[in-house]
Amino acid sequence: MSGEQLITLLIFLPAVVALGGLVLKGAAAQRVVFVPAMVALMVAAAALALQVLPREALTFTPPVGWENVVAVLKYALIAYFLYVGITARNGLVLGLAGFLAVLLPVVQFGVLGGHVAVEPVFYADVLAVIMCLVISVVGGLIVVYATDYMPAHEAHFKLAEPVRTRQPQFFFWFVLFLGAMNGLVLANSLPWLFFFWEVTTLCCYQLIRHDLTDEARGNALRALWMNLIGSVAMVVGIGLAYNSAGTLSIQDLISGGSAPLVLLPLALFCLTGFTKAAQVPFQSWLLGAMVAPTPVSALLHSSTMVKAGVYLVLRLAPGYADTSLSLLVALFGAFVFMVTSLLAIGQSISKRVLAYSTIASLGLIVCCAGINTELALAAGIALIIFHAVSKGMLFMAVGVVEQQIGSRDIEDMDGLVARMPLLTVAAVIGMLSMLFLPFGVAFAKWAAIGAAGALAGGYIAVVAFLAIGSAAALVFWSKWLGRMLGEVPVVADEKKPVSAYGSVLLLVVGAVGLSIFVAPLVAALIQPALSTMGYSQAFDVSGWHLRTAIGVFPPWALFLAVTAAVLLPALFARGYRGDLDPVYLCGVNVNGGSVQFTGMAGKPVLVTAGGAYWKQWFGESRLTPASNWIAVLLLVALFAGVVLR
Repeated sequence: MSGEQLITLLIFLPAVVALGGLVLKGAAAQRVVFVPAMVALMVAAAALALQVLPREALTFTPPVGWENVVAVLKYALIAYFLYVGITARNGLVLGLAGFLAVLLPVVQFGVLGGHVAVEPVFYADVLAVIMCLVISVVGGLIVVYATDYMPAHEAHFKLAEPVRTRQPQFFFWFVLFLGAMNGLVLANSLPWLFFFWEVTTLCCYQLIRHDLTDEARGNALRALWMNLIGSVAMVVGIGLAYNSAGTLSIQDLISGGSAPLVLLPLALFCLTGFTKAAQVPFQSWLLGAMVAPTPVSALLHSSTMVKAGVYLVLRLAPGYADTSLSLLVALFGAFVFMVTSLLAIGQSISKRVLAYSTIASLGLIVCCAGINTELALAAGIALIIFHAVSKGMLFMAVGVVEQQIGSRDIEDMDGLVARMPLLTVAAVIGMLSMLFLPFGVAFAKWAAIGAAGALAGGYIAVVAFLAIGSAAALVFWSKWLGRMLGEVPVVADEKKPVSAYGSVLLLVVGAVGLSIFVAPLVAALIQPALSTMGYSQAFDVSGWHLRTAIGVFPPWALFLAVTAAVLLPALFARGYRGDLDPVYLCGVNVNGGSVQFTGMAGKPVLVTAGGAYWKQWFGESRLTPASNWIAVLLLVALFAGVVLR
C-alpha cells in the first residue's frame, strides 16, 4: 500500500470499526471484529514506519471536498458542546463552548479570510510514526483487553439494578479515539489538528461518563471544560500564527524563526498541550477520569489523550529552541514532575497513584521539550514509548485486580503475590520498569537529568526539581511493591481471563524487551526522529551501548547484573528457609499458620500491617492548593517572558 493509503487507513479504519461495533453485543462477537481490526491497525502503523524511515517524510493532502467536511464537523462538535452545557446546566462548559462558537468563525472568516489552503495536510515523519505505533499497538491491545473487562464491569452494575447494555456505545467511542489520535499526530494543517483535537475531547467526555452515575457525569463535565480552555487557546493561536507568520502549516511555523510574534502562538499551543496532558493546575480532570472503567484509564494515560498534549509540545520544540519560552517550559514541566510525584506518596488508592505518576511522567516529557537539546528530546521521545507500554500494562493489571479482590486500595493488596501470583509478577515488572535501571523509563530520566545538568542558569533549578521528583517516585513505587510482595496466609485463587491476561503479558514482554534492546530502538527510531526535527544525534550507538558526553548506558551489562543480583541470593537462601526464626511480632508468637502474637491478658492479637502515606506532608489538601497557584504563576511568567522578550 502507498503512504497515502496507509495514512487514510490509520485514520478511517478505527472509525469504520467503531460504527460496526454499535451493533455488536457480547464479548465473543466483539473479539471476532475487534481483534483482527486491531491487528490490521498495528500492521498499518508498522508498514507506514517502514515507508517513512528510509526517507525524510511522507506527505498527503486529501481532496478539496474533505476540507469542507472537516469545517462543518468542527461547528457540529462545538454545537454539541453547547448542548451539553445547556442540558447539564454547567456554566463553565456553556461559557467556554459559547465563546468558542463566536471565536472560531471570527478567526476563520475574519483573520483567515474564509479558507487558507495548507500543503500538505498530513505530514508523516519519524516522530509522527512513533506516535502512530504507540497509539495503534498499545491502544489496540487495550481494546482487546476491554473485550474481557467490560462484561464483568457491566455485570457489577447490573447487580444493583437491571440496566441495558451500553457496551456498543462504549466501544464506539473507545475505538474512534484511536483513529482521532492517529489523525491528530499526522496532521500538519492547524485547522485539521484542531478538528482531531476536538474529536479526542468528545471521546474522552463520553468515555468518562459511560457509567452514567452522578460522579461520572460530574467528572466528565470537568474534563470537558478544562479541555475547552485548551481549545480556546488553540483557536487564538491559529489566528495569531496566520497573522504573524502567514501560515497554518505546523512545519512552516516551527521553521519560521523565534520572533516574539511567532513565539506567542507557540506558547498558546503549549498551553493547549498542558491542558490535554493534565498538567498542574489542570490535573483534576485526569484524576476525576479514574471513575471511568479501567480500559478508559489505560487508554487515556498510555497512548491517547494525555499523550496528545506532550506530543504537541515536543512537535513545536524546534520553533522555540534557544528562547526564554524554552527555559520556562522546562521549569514548568520539572515543577509538575516534582509536585505530582510528592502528591503520589500520600495516595492509598492504586488508580490515583497511577494517575499522579502519569502526570509526573508527562511533566518530565514537557521538561525534556523545554530543555530542547538533542539528548533531552531523545529522552522525551523514549519516555513516550516506555511510559505508554508500562503504564498501559499497570492500569490493565490493576483493573483485573480490582475486579477479583473488589478493591482498588493498595492496603487491600497486601500479600497479593500469594493470591494472584502471575498478575502480581506482571505488575511488579511494570513498577520496576517505571523506577529502576536498566529499564527504559529510568534510562530516559538519566538522560533528561544529564541534559539539564549540562546547561547553566535556570536549568540548575530544573535539575533540582527532577532530583526531588525522582526520589519521591522511589518512595511511592516501593511502598506499593512492599504491600503486594508481603506474605499472608492465603491460598492462590487467580482467575485468568484470556484476552485481559494476554494483553497484560504482551505489554510486560514489550517493557522488558524494549529496555533490553534500547540501543537498537534508539538507532532505528529515536535518532531518525531527531534528524527529521532538525537536531543532531544524541547518542553514539556502538556495541549496543549508548554513549553520550555525560557517560555510557550499557543495557546488556546492567540487565545481567540485575539478574545475577536477584537470582543468586534466591538460590543460596532456598536451602536455609527452614532454619529461619519467625519474625518477632511485639510479643510471644502464637504457634500455627496464622500471624498472631500473645498480647494483654494472654489473648492472641492478629497482626495487621499498613503503609505510611504521610498525608500531613504529602496529602492533597496540603499540597494541591499551593502547587496550583505556583503553576499558575509559572504559566503567567511563561507568557510574560514571550510578550516582553
